[in-house]
Amino acid sequence: MTKTAFLLLASLIYLISLLPLRVHYFFSSILIFFISKIVGYRRYTSTINIARSFPEFKYDRVEKTVNKFFKNFSEIIAESIWIVSASRKSVSKMVAISNPDVLSEIYNRGDSVILVGGHTGNWEIITRMELFSSPTPIGFAGERLIVAYKRQHSKLSDKLVRWTRSIHKTANLVESGSLARYMLKNRNKKHCYVLYADQTPLPGSKFVVNFLHRETTMINGPEVLSRLIDCPVVYFEMMRACRGRYKIVLTKITDKPSDVPEGYITEKYASLLEETIINSPDNWLWSHKRWKRGVEEN
Repeated sequence: MTKTAFLLLASLIYLISLLPLRVHYFFSSILIFFISKIVGYRRYTSTINIARSFPEFKYDRVEKTVNKFFKNFSEIIAESIWIVSASRKSVSKMVAISNPDVLSEIYNRGDSVILVGGHTGNWEIITRMELFSSPTPIGFAGERLIVAYKRQHSKLSDKLVRWTRSIHKTANLVESGSLARYMLKNRNKKHCYVLYADQTPLPGSKFVVNFLHRETTMINGPEVLSRLIDCPVVYFEMMRACRGRYKIVLTKITDKPSDVPEGYITEKYASLLEETIINSPDNWLWSHKRWKRGVEEN
């Protein structure tokens, strides 16, 4: 039953994705207007998150940022569907990596690397990173690019997520719970591991930072996993340049985790992500219940 449903839904998504991108933008904007304005989906959550993160914002600026966030979110939905059938050449025009030498240097010396980012720009297209335009090749491509993902509760949803993210065969998806085992098994191979670490951690996280004016617990994945195989950690900032165009800037956090004190990687990542959000407040995933558990509860 799941296989049949998957084939039907995948075929439907593929056919819809063949529509021009401007058509996707039009329909997704209508969908988001209905969801955010009429139904009110996560609008309260987004408003509270922005207001508390930017206490200097007056009400009208908070409201404006919320509206721009949902507009950006509608474009992410449109692009994520369109990209399913988009050509590799079309995908390459969407994202430009400003300083690929940060990764190519690590690749050329034979090391693996952890690439950690936040839900800014369009996070759904990161699995196509080898197609992004850049002055020089980053080196890590195909099976060498490992993107962590969270397994969906529904088998059907999980199959669809894996299919849409890997249809261009430019990355290997590994479930986040199995990533440590995968890294240890492949520690002698050079891989680029892509992680997102800006969501709510599971209870028990001991990493607490001051993030957007609040004490915030952080996911410990990049910190723990980088120390597991002692590989470099690089932060990637994906920012929206204009509609359908993004820019990635890479910042090395550390070359050798064993040389820095515990907590340094997490604090540096939080600081860089905070700077990214402050520079473009509407560009982050505000609808996520990031602070649903307090520090004491966690």
